[in-house]
Amino acid sequence: MLEKTIHDRWLRLDNAGKIYPAFASKRDPATFRVAVVLKRDVIGECLQRALEETLRDFPSMDLTLRRGLFWAYLDESHHTPKVLEEKKMPCTYIDMHHSKGHLFQVYYYNKRISLECFHALTDGYGALEFLKAILYNYLKQIYNVDPGDLRLHGLDMGDVEDSYKKYTSDFFTSGKSVRAAHIKGTPTRLEGAFVHHGIVSASGLKAVAKSYNTTITVLLTAIYGKTLIHEIQKSPVVVTVPINLRKMFPSSSLRNFSYVMNVVIEKDLSFDEIVTSVHKQFQEQVNEESLRGQFSKNVNFEEHFILRVMPNVVKSLILKQVRQFKSKKIVTSILTNPGIVKLPESMKEHVEHFETVLYASKPHYINMGVSTYDDKLVYALSRGIEETDIIDSFYENMVEITGLEIKRFSNVGD
Repeated sequence: MLEKTIHDRWLRLDNAGKIYPAFASKRDPATFRVAVVLKRDVIGECLQRALEETLRDFPSMDLTLRRGLFWAYLDESHHTPKVLEEKKMPCTYIDMHHSKGHLFQVYYYNKRISLECFHALTDGYGALEFLKAILYNYLKQIYNVDPGDLRLHGLDMGDVEDSYKKYTSDFFTSGKSVRAAHIKGTPTRLEGAFVHHGIVSASGLKAVAKSYNTTITVLLTAIYGKTLIHEIQKSPVVVTVPINLRKMFPSSSLRNFSYVMNVVIEKDLSFDEIVTSVHKQFQEQVNEESLRGQFSKNVNFEEHFILRVMPNVVKSLILKQVRQFKSKKIVTSILTNPGIVKLPESMKEHVEHFETVLYASKPHYINMGVSTYDDKLVYALSRGIEETDIIDSFYENMVEITGLEIKRFSNVGD
């Protein structure tokens, strides 16, 4: 049993997870949220039971972070996590003292169930699989629901493998790297983020994307890039888009297994030209050879002898400096689209929609998460500055370009 295997020894952080403990703080929390909105208010006691039941079957989530001499690592947590009624803003820093040592926190607020994760633990795919299992274990206490083909456990060895190392090669490549224009504004100085949502017909948006001979993700990236170019008035704008590597490299890992592509958008382009440019960059970068070459370079760097024997405190300082003076400078904003969420028919009648929310920190003061479920595509723009110009401009561009009706709501004033 994997549960015994994990809980009898420590677990290495995966290749992507190693950087987050080096810099995470209240100002830069490295936290993301996946959430489901139900048609009826959430019952806290039922949600608590659902979390405890689910966690027993997902041992890779039942871990805490410890700092060793050479690397931070994951170890068994000896406490039961508590669901909380949400009173904070989304995507705050996960304080392990308050989370009982866990690297995630489950909240509920009216009809919403939210799972917030520290990125060292998992990526959007792993978090969503965990959330769907929690949702099933919650609903079955109240309704007669069937799990269908939902993933209700993570007990196999493949569920905790470091898939980066499994698929690494000796061929290295480098992604696009240019100095990006940044979003300016007045920092809110608050923990967490303001979040502005929009709900639009997924099928309608797909039809618009098809008219441009492209995909929904490319279309959204192009509209967002057009918005940023207009509002920032500088170029190039670089939108970073995480790619789920499981779609190209067979993996059932519930840990991090994604990589990012950087989409560069120049000014003085028509919208048609922006779409063409973004589409071409997706074709060039979202392929097995390019992505394997990029994450293999990172795995090789991690395995370098000097880095391996370097004390963790020194590694953390170096990784923090790399993030501060290199990686932050080449990105304007992040747009993540984990894809379509699927549920069995017996659960659909109880669910309104899903949401994905990213944290916002300097200089990436605004980021976007996208979720699609049952023809409802929900975008969530997280904001860490007072100004809302980019938020409003994106909505206006969406309406103008797609011609679709968009329902807006936010946590501002809540």
